[in-house]
Amino acid sequence: MDETSAFLRMIEARFGTVGDAMTRKVVTLDPSMRANEAAEKLSEAGVTGGPVLEEGRVIGILTLGDLERVEGRGPIQRTGPFLRGDRRLANLTVADVMTREVVCAREHWPLTTAITLMDDTGVNRLPVIDLADRPVGILARDDVLRAIAAAVRECQETAYAPVHPGRSKLEAD
Repeated sequence: MDETSAFLRMIEARFGTVGDAMTRKVVTLDPSMRANEAAEKLSEAGVTGGPVLEEGRVIGILTLGDLERVEGRGPIQRTGPFLRGDRRLANLTVADVMTREVVCAREHWPLTTAITLMDDTGVNRLPVIDLADRPVGILARDDVLRAIAAAVRECQETAYAPVHPGRSKLEAD
């Protein structure tokens, strides 16, 4: 095995799988829902996007970025004295605004595969689907960052483990 393959196997083992890193609670949207209602649902859940389901299967993804592009202005304002009401979004459905070419991941994939896919396709989140294309989670940039940070912390703890008096560093490992 060459050094590159050994390194890849090592980071795959350290980072784990998509299933290890993903968020299992998924905010899903219906394609017939009004776009302004979807914006509110995402905002209330504290997420910036979610898969769109039809008959339980992922058919698209909707993000606050998609909604902001349609609105044609900065971030969607939902409160305050100058509430715009997102009038244009009220006249559109999720199906009108969603991204239809959704990129998904599988729970058993190495996290490194999903990271590469996210980078190659320029997306910030991947719905995680089962073999019937039903969502079982979502993998967002924050989930990836947490998984990488956990792997780094684990390596740091191992590398800097205290050596007990009377034992050599090799015995401590």
